[in-house]
Amino acid sequence: MSFTKKIIVSMILGIIIGIAFNLTDLIESALGDYITSALDLISYIFLSSLKLIIVPLIFFSIVCGIISLSDDVSISRLGIKTLLSYTVTTVIAISLGLFFSSFISYEPIQVQDLDNTIDIGNIESDVSIFPNNIFKSLTEGNIIHLLIFAVLIGISASRIKGKIKTFIQYFYDFNDVINELVKIIISFTPLAVFCILAKTFSTQGIETIIPLASYFFTVVFVLLFHFFFTFSILLKLFTTLNPIKFFQNLKDVIIFTFSTSSSSASIPFTLRAANDKYGIDKSISTFTVPLGATINMDGTAIMQGCATFFLASLYGIDLGVSEIITIVITATIASIGTAGIPSAGIIMLTVIFTQIGIPLEGITLLLGVDRLLDMMRTSVNVSGDLCISCVVASSENKINQKVFNS
Repeated sequence: MSFTKKIIVSMILGIIIGIAFNLTDLIESALGDYITSALDLISYIFLSSLKLIIVPLIFFSIVCGIISLSDDVSISRLGIKTLLSYTVTTVIAISLGLFFSSFISYEPIQVQDLDNTIDIGNIESDVSIFPNNIFKSLTEGNIIHLLIFAVLIGISASRIKGKIKTFIQYFYDFNDVINELVKIIISFTPLAVFCILAKTFSTQGIETIIPLASYFFTVVFVLLFHFFFTFSILLKLFTTLNPIKFFQNLKDVIIFTFSTSSSSASIPFTLRAANDKYGIDKSISTFTVPLGATINMDGTAIMQGCATFFLASLYGIDLGVSEIITIVITATIASIGTAGIPSAGIIMLTVIFTQIGIPLEGITLLLGVDRLLDMMRTSVNVSGDLCISCVVASSENKINQKVFNS
C-alpha cells in the first residue's frame, strides 16, 4: 500500500472510530480515559518530534539555499516577490470571506461568557519583527526571527564562500542529516493521523456544528472557493503549470495538515512535498515555505472575515465601507501575526473585534466549531504556501516541470 493510501485509510478510520466513541459515550468511561490518554500520548510525541526539528531544518535549509543563490540581487528579488504574493493572497482571502458572508442571513444565538472559556493573553499580537537576541528567539521558537537570522548568515557566507569551503560543507552535511531525520519522523504519519483524528472527533463530535450551521458552511464554502478558484487563477496568470496537476499533488499535504491543524508543524512535510512532488528548487522552497507558514494565513483570514460579519450581524452592527476597509487591513495584519499553531487564529479575532466594536464574548459562539474549521483552514494555509512557492519558483526558472508533472 502506498504512503498516500496509508494516510487516507488512517484518516477515515480515525474519524469513524472517533465519532463512534462520541456517540456511544465510551469516551466518558474509565476505558475511554485510558484510550484518550494513549491517543494523546502518541499525538503529542509525533507533533513534538516535528516541532523539534523545525528550528534546525529551517536554519540549515535557508542558509544552504541562500548560499546557492547567485547574488544579493537574487535574494532581494526573491524576498520582495514572496512577501508581496503572500500579502495579496491574504487580502483576497479576507475579501472573499466578507463578500460571501454578506449574502447570508444569520439567526441570533445565545452568547456565553468569554472569561470562563478562553485566555486572550496566551498569544501576543504585538510582535517585534527584527531579532535582538537570537538565543532567546530560538528558545521561544520565533520563526520570523530565525528566518531573518538564517538569511543574514546565508548572505554573509555566500559573500566569502570561496574562503570557507569546509564551513559550507558542514552546513550541507548537517542539512542532509536533518532531512533524513524528517523522513524518519514522517514515516510515522499514518499512525499519528489516526490518533489525532480519533481524539478530535471523540471529544468534539459532529453535533457541535448544528447551532452554527450557517456560519460553519459559509466558511467551508469560501475556503473551497479560495482553494480552487484563487489558486488556479494565480497559477494560470503567473506560471505555465497545470492547476489540475497542482491539486493532484496536494493529496498528502492536505491530509497531513488537516490532522495536525498546525502550519508550523507541517513545515517539514510541506518542504518535502515542494521538492519531491512540485520540483521546486530548494533555494526557493527553503525560503518561501517557512516564511509562508509564519505569515501566510489565507484560511485564517477567511475565517476572520466570515466570523466578523457573522458576529456583527448578531449584534446588530452595520458594516459600512470604512468598517470593511478596516477589517481587511486589520485582518491582514492579524493573520500575518497569527502563530502557526492550532486555534491561534480565533484568538487573533480579538484584534479585529476591538477595532470594529464587536463584544469579545462573541468569540465563545465560535469555539464549538473552531476545531473542525481549524483543520480545514490550515490545509488552505499550507496549500497557499505551495501555490506561492510555485509562482515564485516559476518566475525565477527554478522549478522542474518534469517532477511537477510526473
